[in-house]
Amino acid sequence: MKRQGKKGPQAMQVNATLEEVTAAADGMSDKEFRIYMLQMIWSIKEDIKQQNQTMKDHFDNELRKQIQEAKDQLYREIEVIKNKQSEILEMQEAINQLKNSMENTTSRVEHLEDRTSDNEDKVFQLEKNIDSSARLLRNHEQNIQEIWDNIKRPNLRVIGIQEGTEVQTKGMSSLFNEIIQENFPDLKNETESQILEAYRTPNVQNHKRSTPRHIIMKMPNIQNKERILKATRERKQITFRGKPIRITADLSTQTLKARRSWNNIFQTLKENGFQPRIVYPAKLSFRMENEIKTFHDKQKFKEFAARKPSLQNILAKALQEEEMENNNENQQWEVGQ
Repeated sequence: MKRQGKKGPQAMQVNATLEEVTAAADGMSDKEFRIYMLQMIWSIKEDIKQQNQTMKDHFDNELRKQIQEAKDQLYREIEVIKNKQSEILEMQEAINQLKNSMENTTSRVEHLEDRTSDNEDKVFQLEKNIDSSARLLRNHEQNIQEIWDNIKRPNLRVIGIQEGTEVQTKGMSSLFNEIIQENFPDLKNETESQILEAYRTPNVQNHKRSTPRHIIMKMPNIQNKERILKATRERKQITFRGKPIRITADLSTQTLKARRSWNNIFQTLKENGFQPRIVYPAKLSFRMENEIKTFHDKQKFKEFAARKPSLQNILAKALQEEEMENNNENQQWEVGQ
């Protein structure tokens, strides 16, 4: 069957619509129709080929773009890793520096500890030397005190005689004999004119002082001195021309201070019937448990009292007051410094 019409395949557009193709096919011969179909197939193949190429180009572009983005991302990550690696290296360097610093510090600390240990040893040795020097100094002071007390041992100290009286009595010997005659007539024959030396102390008179200087009288022997002191203790009130005076042993300043340091303890023992005495030069003697106890060192006396509860209870107040006085003296000394 022949198709009517004279339209050939060349006259048809490849992209004709379905209605157009159907209408054209009605007027085509079989050969024309086959040619037309071949052309259509070829055209479709070309379209497909073009679309494939377009898609391939698109995919290639997309792939290149993605690859580039991936590369950029990779480069960025590599850069970050490099930066982090650099930071890690810097941190490692800082850690190494810190480690070195710690090692140096440890070494310095060990060196300092060694020096501290050496200094502690030196301080310990210095303290021992100071203690030894302090003991030597105390012994030296005690020896000087004993020597001075031995020099002064025959001396009497007369307190309360007005300045110039020795001139009125025509000398110290006459003044001494007048004191003996007025207070100890029984000793007149034994002690009359028996002074080897007499003088006022200090040597120079201070006219601003209202009290007269003391008189030091050196006796020829200790026995005469002791007889006068014993008579003085028995009489209790000594006078010169009716005015009260005092006669005491002439002791060194250190000994007088040591004797006065027993005052609180002495008074407490006396009030409680222990019959205390201050023995030459500065020893405390008292009766306890039918025995005579003698102490020249206050620390040893405190240690003894600590072993005797009854004695410790009696002396508690006196020792407390003494400790307070010592603390006050120390504070005043520190303020003075």
